[in-house]
Amino acid sequence: MKKIAILGAGIAGLSSGWLLKQRGIDFKIFEKQSYVGGLARSFVWNGFYCDFAAHRLFTTDENVLHELLKLVPMGRHVRRSNIYLKGHWLRDPLDVLELSTRLSIPERINILWTYLFRPKNLPEDCFESYVLKRYGKGLYEYFFKPYTEKLFGIPGDEISVLWARQKVRLANPLDSLRENTKTKFQYFYYPIHKGYGAIADALYANIQEQVHCNVTVKGIETKDDRIAAIQYEQDGQIVREEFDAVISTLPLTITGRMLGHHLSLKYKKVDTVYLHINRPLLSDYHWIYFIDDSVAINRMVEFKNMSSVDTPAATTVVCAEVTQEHENLVEKVLQDLVRAGLLQRSDVLDSLVVREEFAYPVYDRAYNEVLGSAQDKLGQYGNLFTIGRAAEFRHREVDDNFAAAVQRIPEIITALEGRERTPVPVAMEKTPVKEKTMETLVIAVVLAWNNYPDTQECLQTLHASDYSNLQIILVDNGSEDGTPVRVRQEFPDVTVIENGRNLGVPAGYNIGFLQALKAGADYVLMLNNDVTVPSDMLTELVKIAEDDSDTGIVMPKVLYYGSDSDVWSSGGKYRTFPPAILMTDKNPAIADKLRMIEYAPSCGLLIHRRAFERAGLFDPGYLFMFDDWDFSQRVRTNGLKIWYTPTTHMWHKVSRTTKGPSSPKFWHTWASSSIRYYRRHSRFLWLSIPLHIGYLIAREFFWKGNWAYWPYFWDGVVEGLQKPLGPYPLSE
Repeated sequence: MKKIAILGAGIAGLSSGWLLKQRGIDFKIFEKQSYVGGLARSFVWNGFYCDFAAHRLFTTDENVLHELLKLVPMGRHVRRSNIYLKGHWLRDPLDVLELSTRLSIPERINILWTYLFRPKNLPEDCFESYVLKRYGKGLYEYFFKPYTEKLFGIPGDEISVLWARQKVRLANPLDSLRENTKTKFQYFYYPIHKGYGAIADALYANIQEQVHCNVTVKGIETKDDRIAAIQYEQDGQIVREEFDAVISTLPLTITGRMLGHHLSLKYKKVDTVYLHINRPLLSDYHWIYFIDDSVAINRMVEFKNMSSVDTPAATTVVCAEVTQEHENLVEKVLQDLVRAGLLQRSDVLDSLVVREEFAYPVYDRAYNEVLGSAQDKLGQYGNLFTIGRAAEFRHREVDDNFAAAVQRIPEIITALEGRERTPVPVAMEKTPVKEKTMETLVIAVVLAWNNYPDTQECLQTLHASDYSNLQIILVDNGSEDGTPVRVRQEFPDVTVIENGRNLGVPAGYNIGFLQALKAGADYVLMLNNDVTVPSDMLTELVKIAEDDSDTGIVMPKVLYYGSDSDVWSSGGKYRTFPPAILMTDKNPAIADKLRMIEYAPSCGLLIHRRAFERAGLFDPGYLFMFDDWDFSQRVRTNGLKIWYTPTTHMWHKVSRTTKGPSSPKFWHTWASSSIRYYRRHSRFLWLSIPLHIGYLIAREFFWKGNWAYWPYFWDGVVEGLQKPLGPYPLSE
C-alpha cells in the first residue's frame, strides 16, 4: 500500500489527511508544535476561545461550504466592520461619499481633482500604479498606501500588482445587489463553539491517530529526482522513514532548504496582541481596520462578536494584529486604542503577545518571477506536492486551503498509481444516507392558540397517518378556550406543553422543537393548528428527505382548505424589485415540479434535526411573519437544501389566528418583522429597508388607502428599528 508523509498539521495538512483517509490511503502527519491548526488554531485564555489573529469563512464554492458546515456547526453573520482613518470612523468597505463628508474642503478637492485627472495610461506593473490609475493620487496616499505599506513593510511601488488585484476595494451602492466575492462579501460563517480552531479540531478528531505532534522534520532524502525518505526527530531520537510521496504544507523556503535550494521568497511576521478587557463588549464590530501607519495595529477582532456562546458575560477579549516592529508592543497598542477612544488603560485586565514568523507571503514586484523559479526547482521532484498558504506562497484563507486539498488529493493519488487522470469537476462526495432498520422517528409539533375545533381536526388527520413511527407534541400558547384539557381528554397519546401565555409563534414552536430534539427525533414535522394532512403525506415527505443527505427542510404543496387544486403556496422566492418575498411562484407549472426552493412557509414543514443543529432554532424576536423566511435563509446559508415536492399536499385554513389584514396586530407585526429580517440578513440596510418599507407604504396606503392602519404600521417600523437582535437560540 502507498504511504504518504504530510509535513505540517495546519488546515492544509489536516484537510489532506482527512481526504486521504476517506480514500483508504496510508499517511502520517508530522507537526513540530504541540498543537494542530497552524494559523487557524484557537486556544483558551481568560475563559475565551481566542483565535490566532482574525479569521472568517466565506467561499463562493458551494461544495466546499457544504463540507465545512457538515464538519462544524457555524453561525452566519452579516458582516460588520469599521475603519479608523485619521481620527474618523468610517464604514468598511470604504465609501467614498461618506469619506468626502469627513474630510476638510482642501482634502476633498485634492481627492476629486486627482481622481478626475488620474494617469490612465500608467502600466499596471505594481500596487502603486494600479491604484493611481483607478483612483488617483489623493485616495492612494490617504487610504490605500498607508495600510498596505504597513502590512508588508515595503513601499507601494515595490509591491506586486497581484496584491492590488486581489485586495483593492471601495464600496459601491450596487454591492448589495451583486454576488458576494472574496473582496466584497456581505456575510461570513464562524463556528458557534470553541472559536475558529473548531474547524481544525474537527478534522483532527477524525485522523488523530495519524497525526504526530512535537516532531521536527530534519531533512528530506531524494533519489533520481524523487523523494525517498524523510528524517525527523521524535523524543530526542532521529528517525528515518521511507514514503512514496510527500505533501509539504511548510513554508516554501523551509521545504526548499531541506532539499538544498535557496529560494528568494520573503514572509512577513505577525504579532497578535490579546487584551482582556473589563467590559461586556468593546464594540459592535467583527473587525476594525486601522489605516494610518502611525497606528501599529493593522486590524482588530473581538471574539465575542464572532460567537458569544459560552463566553464570560462581564468581560471581553480583543486581538490586534501588528506587522510593524515596536520595542514595547503592548504599550504601543494600548496607546493607539486609547487615542482612538476605544478604551481606557484601566479597562485592561491582562495582555498576551503571540508571534508567527510566516504569516504573510510578501507580494513584492518580483513575486511572479521568484515564485516561478521556486516552483521549477521543487517541481523536478515527481512525488513532492505543496498545498497551503505558506507552501504555495499565496495569501489563502481556510476555505482556499481546504479547496486546494480537495483538488490536489485525487491528482496525487492518480500520480502515485501511474494513471493518467481523467479531468472531472471538483466536487465533494455525498455523505451516504445511513440504512435504517425501522422508520425514522418523526415528532410532530403543533402550535395552538385557541380555536380548538381547528386543533381537533388537525390532530385527527395526524392520527390517521400511515407513518408508524410518529409521535405528537402540542404546544399551547396560552389558549383561553380549554384547548390543553380537551386535547388530553380526546388525544391521550399527545404530549401537551402549556406555555401559560402567548409567547409568539417562533418562541412557542421552539419549546416544542427542543422537546422533540431531546427525545431523539430525526425529523420534526412543524404544523400550524389550522392545517389538515392526508394520511400518506408524512411518508412521502420522509422519502424525499432521505434521498439527499443535505436535506434541511421538505415542504409539501399547500392547498387552500377545501380545495383540491387551488394552491396557496408552492415555495417562496425573493423578488428584487419591487422588493418582497413572494409566498409562491406565479408560474403554475412550477407547482408540479420537484425542486429546491428559497423559502418555505412554516404552516407545515418536515425539518431534519441537522437544520436546527446548524442554523439554530427560530428567532423568538419575531411575533409571527418573516420568522420562517429568516429560518429558511439560515438553513440554506448553512449548506442545507429546502425541497418542495408536488407529490403530496396539505390543506391550510389561512390566518385563522392572526385574522390577516383586518387586524391592527397584523400591520404592526408586518412592519416590525420585515425590518428585523433585513437587519438580520442585509448588510446594506440604508438600501434594503427604505426600498422594502417604502414600497409597502406606497402600495398599501397611497394606492390601496389603508390609512386606518397607518399608526399600527408606523409603530411596527419604530419597533423593528429599535428592538435588539440578539443571538439565535441553539438546539441544545
